[in-house]
Amino acid sequence: MRYTENARRLAECDTYDETFELVKRAAENELGLHRAGLTLVLGDLTNIVGAYHELGSNAIVMNRNLLKIVWRLTKSKKMRNSYVFMILLHEYLHSLGYTDDGQVRELGREITSEFLGEGHIAAQMAVRPLDYFFPEVSRYTAFRDGGTFETVRKFDSSSTPYIA
Repeated sequence: MRYTENARRLAECDTYDETFELVKRAAENELGLHRAGLTLVLGDLTNIVGAYHELGSNAIVMNRNLLKIVWRLTKSKKMRNSYVFMILLHEYLHSLGYTDDGQVRELGREITSEFLGEGHIAAQMAVRPLDYFFPEVSRYTAFRDGGTFETVRKFDSSSTPYIA
């Protein structure tokens, strides 16, 4: 039952902030760890990098280019939100101090399976390459928005309600 409710909530998310709240809840339920005050930045990265978190920083930088590609390849809100959930969870785990990518992928799968259910697409996305879900992704070249980075204004708002 819990899986169904969490999966429904994820499918209904409309913002990065809403999705990240579920990411934090899922990680805290499984690991008992929480980190506050993270910032989300969108930027043009190479298509082989979904996102990154520089250790010691408070920022998650998500690949705006891959987001655009995923949005072009599917109109499914569930699929889009699952992708965002998986990317944010992966980088959130890095922000909690987990540095080994293989360990983070497996931990992401475990957390997602426990939170959303074993068969949920986000749990599969945690351990499979993006082109498994979107075989056409390799046909797309990187979009270029002038190398700019954009800070998402409302993100991690439950941890930082004093920031507008």
